[in-house]
Amino acid sequence: MKTEFLLLGHGSRRQEANQGLIEVAHKVSKILGEEVTPVFMDHDKPSLPDGVLEKIQEGAKKIIIMPLFLFRGMHVTVDIHEEIREIKEQYPDVEILFANELGADDVIAQLASLRIKEALGA
Repeated sequence: MKTEFLLLGHGSRRQEANQGLIEVAHKVSKILGEEVTPVFMDHDKPSLPDGVLEKIQEGAKKIIIMPLFLFRGMHVTVDIHEEIREIKEQYPDVEILFANELGADDVIAQLASLRIKEALGA
């Protein structure tokens, strides 16, 4: 069964901001040893629906979407699911799963602490 991985970011009108998601997707690809494709909610391409459809057309039978969002806001709880509802109905044989958002994880707290220390010059 062919599995594909999508890393979902919000997207920005500033291309430099969108580049960050692309860089993270490349780093995650190296860690997993699998291609991870960046997709966007807004302001850049590919969009989430376009990314999902592309993977289905390439033969994916399972797609895992990892929302690169900190918390369970509207995008994570509602918008993402609405974006692909029709696709799931059209392709019921394709399993589409969602990884958890980043959340209030210890690793996030450690990274925030590191950034604060950097700002202090420590």
